Amino acid sequence: MHVRRTVLLGTVAALVAAVLALTWHRVEARRCGADVTAVEHPVSPLLSPALMRQRPDRHRDRLAAVLGRLGPPFGRVLGAVDYYYEQGLHLYGVPGGALAWTKRNAPVTMLSGDDLHPVWALRPARARVAWDASADDFVLLTLSAKQPVEVLDHDLATGERRWCARLPVANADGDPLSTSILADGSVVVAARGPGDTDTTLLRLSPTGEQVWQRTSRAVDRADYVGAFGDLVVVGGREEFRLGEDRPVAAGDVVSAFDAASGRPAWGFGAPAGVHVVGVTRDALVLLEDGAAGADGARLVALDTGGDVVWSRSLPGAAGRPLQTTLRGEVLLVKAPDRLAAYDADTGSELWHRSLPATFTPYGFTLAMMPSLDATHLLVPTTTQLRVLDLRTGRHRAYPLPTDGINTTYWPYQLLATDQLLGVVTNTGAVVVRRAP
Repeated sequence: MHVRRTVLLGTVAALVAAVLALTWHRVEARRCGADVTAVEHPVSPLLSPALMRQRPDRHRDRLAAVLGRLGPPFGRVLGAVDYYYEQGLHLYGVPGGALAWTKRNAPVTMLSGDDLHPVWALRPARARVAWDASADDFVLLTLSAKQPVEVLDHDLATGERRWCARLPVANADGDPLSTSILADGSVVVAARGPGDTDTTLLRLSPTGEQVWQRTSRAVDRADYVGAFGDLVVVGGREEFRLGEDRPVAAGDVVSAFDAASGRPAWGFGAPAGVHVVGVTRDALVLLEDGAAGADGARLVALDTGGDVVWSRSLPGAAGRPLQTTLRGEVLLVKAPDRLAAYDADTGSELWHRSLPATFTPYGFTLAMMPSLDATHLLVPTTTQLRVLDLRTGRHRAYPLPTDGINTTYWPYQLLATDQLLGVVTNTGAVVVRRAP
């Protein structure tokens, strides 16, 4: 009996071990992308005009009425929603429509540019995600401090998943993460590496296979990654981090790698923080903090060889927060009370103007302002929308309702595509047809 019990206990132990091993294997072999599921019947967070009439809201309806009669480029109202803090709507223009995000881990929904009909929706289970989009691809990254970052590529038009790839790094809250979709559909990701100052840079093929991987310390926070000719450029830090009293990563703060092989090409060093503004036809434009001149900030343009093409000190910029954006071949720089435009090919000033304190609503940055076309920018203020001519600095104003309080309808996000214009405010969101 004793022997039998021993054998029985041994058999049970073996079975338990086998079950645990199978369970462990299933956990380890968890399907890539399992945290993101397709929504079977997607629903738009915006109400149609018919539903708006059935569910009136004073602030939302007033904003919709004002936008509907502003005249071109604002056309008829297609949809709107009143404001709920728990919802917190965000709208982003993409080819063919708009992406709608809401708070509380609600799904991301693709809205048709024709009529705002919900085309597809994806629901991520993880609380933190990042995304990128091109003309054909919607790339969703699920982020976790303990689990590997997963990159999921979807067809932008249909929402159908094409592939999923698991990266060799995790991503804690606050860790840098940048992405870029190259012309051939490859996805380049820059993420925090194994060390506190390391950055892992890798390229995934159009079908999700790893093409190459590099680890670098010469890219600061890797706030930017993107194509530059036959190169991939990565480096810099966020604008709001310029001027921070902490050392930049030793050595180069922006680095270039061969896009095909990942081999290092060149690096650019600076004694203080650098923000990568963007790429023109021929140059990579940087905002350099405290690197030259008594005012402590300058613009720098590099060619594909990493050499300086031109540089320009920014007067009166010492110790002041700056915002920059590159639109076409015009570079805009905003200080708290001044907006200036520079030719991105030469660095020469095109125009400048003084700004009122109400020019930019709270939380809005220059890079968030959408382009209407290559030469016009849609700009918010606390009381108006403005269409800014980038070549001359002249603008046309479109007043917003205020109810006697300037901040009642201030926008915190604007949307502009070939088909749609949208205004998201602290009282509601309205999307209109874009008029010629």
